[in-house]
Amino acid sequence: MIELLYLASQIQCGAGGSFLNIQVDVYHQEQLVKTMKVNERALIPVGSVNDLDFQYTIIDNNTRCNLRTPTEMALTPDSQLPNIAGVYEQDSVKTLLSGLNNYEELFLVELGTTDRNSPAFDMQDVILKVDNNPTSVTIYPD
Repeated sequence: MIELLYLASQIQCGAGGSFLNIQVDVYHQEQLVKTMKVNERALIPVGSVNDLDFQYTIIDNNTRCNLRTPTEMALTPDSQLPNIAGVYEQDSVKTLLSGLNNYEELFLVELGTTDRNSPAFDMQDVILKVDNNPTSVTIYPD
């Protein structure tokens, strides 16, 4: 059992453009388990975040922006840190990881670009906090 917390979403439509609201659909074995928005939690009966698949959608998209093929990364507090700074006044990945317990991890997603050399590649377009040892036994309804 894991608990997901949709911790943050921070993706901007072009330099100086509108910020986008991203919905995350969580799948297990090709079945939709939960649709999540920022600050929502879900208790999911799997052994690891790696057992899940995710689909990302812009909510109320009245821009010309489209999401790129997602780059996803799960990091634990003792992971080798990528050299990625936060943008748009976000904390760095290192700062985010420093607040985790040893049974928690971050699931980071980049949706704006696939160019790892771009300053927009920050792996913080969607951030899920994964609790691999949840104490709650309540399953959140859809």
